[in-house]
Amino acid sequence: MSYRRFLVASALAFFAAGSASAAETLVTNQEEYRDAVERAGPGDVIVLANGVWRDFEILLVGNGEPDRPITLTAETKGQVVISGQSNLRLAGNHLVVSGLVFRDGYTPTSTVISFRRTKGEPANYSRVTETVIDRFNNPERHEIDFWVLMFGRHNRFDHNHVEGKGNLGVTMAVRLDGEENQLNHHRIDHNYFGPRPILGSNGGETLRIGTSHYSMADSLTVVENNVFDRCDGELEIISNKSGGNTFRGNLFLESRGTLTMRHGNNAVVEDNVFLGNGVPNTGGIRVINKGHVVRN
Repeated sequence: MSYRRFLVASALAFFAAGSASAAETLVTNQEEYRDAVERAGPGDVIVLANGVWRDFEILLVGNGEPDRPITLTAETKGQVVISGQSNLRLAGNHLVVSGLVFRDGYTPTSTVISFRRTKGEPANYSRVTETVIDRFNNPERHEIDFWVLMFGRHNRFDHNHVEGKGNLGVTMAVRLDGEENQLNHHRIDHNYFGPRPILGSNGGETLRIGTSHYSMADSLTVVENNVFDRCDGELEIISNKSGGNTFRGNLFLESRGTLTMRHGNNAVVEDNVFLGNGVPNTGGIRVINKGHVVRN
């Protein structure tokens, strides 16, 4: 074989191998799903077949690449319903989950969607998008759970629909317990946070970033272009409890509470809109601590 023909053959083999390394796999049951995750590599797509997946604790673990994530998605967005005692955990790097609906059930653990497998095993550079959590409530109203917990760094929660949490516990929280979860640069954007009824006690926030214990740590989370519609769980719609966060371009519609700088410093709050429309106990921005900027 000539040198030129060798180079051409080698190049063709390289590109063929590259395209073969990315696969799309349709799975129809939990065993097929687990097998697909075991085999998944950068660029692979795992597709859940349309229908109801009951009692499904979804674990997506793997390492994609910046332009070739490992993706879990629905065969048809909105037509894959996760019901019964189910949840989702992500761990690794460059993972994407999209198109799922959590409905007619509740989590058997403390979280519906968690950006970590266990302590010390977070997801980084990962994304949950176009996903619905609809009244996925524990029937025991005073049992605590979280619908979304963000750990790790550089994760994104966007274009999701979250509505109807009725039991105790924050709807969505960013956790800073451990250095691997601080200075995280998370993005929470373009989500619809729908009605949450009055809980009648502490622990009914729609979004909390940090905790009192880690309030002097910087999170650097950006919360922008979200809708908070009738989020009445408690007096703090959003509770900021860490440093360096940005709240930009959000709409608060008839929500009985405030955007509260409870702990932490150096937040930027800009271009947000509060429409109370005469509803009692709706509010604006509550500012505590130092270094905050509130404008527009």
